[in-house]
Amino acid sequence: RSADRFQPHARVGSKFTPMAATDPKGVDSDLLHIFYRNPEKNSYAAPSRPTAVLGAHVAHKGFQAGSCLGFGIGSLIMLVRGRRGLALLRGVTKVIAGTSSFGTAIGISMAVNKIQSIPQSEQQDGVEDRAFRIFHNRKQNRVDRFSYMGMGAGVVGGCFLLSLSPLAVLGGAGLGSVGAIAAHVAIPFDDDD
Repeated sequence: RSADRFQPHARVGSKFTPMAATDPKGVDSDLLHIFYRNPEKNSYAAPSRPTAVLGAHVAHKGFQAGSCLGFGIGSLIMLVRGRRGLALLRGVTKVIAGTSSFGTAIGISMAVNKIQSIPQSEQQDGVEDRAFRIFHNRKQNRVDRFSYMGMGAGVVGGCFLLSLSPLAVLGGAGLGSVGAIAAHVAIPFDDDD
């Protein structure tokens, strides 16, 4: 496994297991860390729920990709139709609601397909390895934190724009996520700390 160089291992049974699996102090058991990961807290902690971390990550990336795609397509369509101002924003939010849902569904189905294509004996190791890498990637954690904050703000804004409806919640979260990703890219980040 490629994460071997980052994490001490112990021999358990017939395969190597991360020390976190045998040492309770090495497991980050905070349920909130499925969504909010802070690798500075314990630099060698393995996520206690690797499948949940990986599933949340894949669903979130699909949502982000669908939202970005919807923002581009929705903006173009609304501008071609001559919409400006608040009408443009409402139209884009409605398009993003559909594309973000589609992106999430595609992302999850691709992840399930990928995991199912791996031999059964290697599945758990692969999931744990990927979850460990996601859990400790500072730049990934930063963009996810930005995105979650943007999604929260977008939900509030979407409810004001389109009234309280599932479309407003989903579209607002997607639009907020797009804005937050743009902020992440625009604000410098030093990964060497």
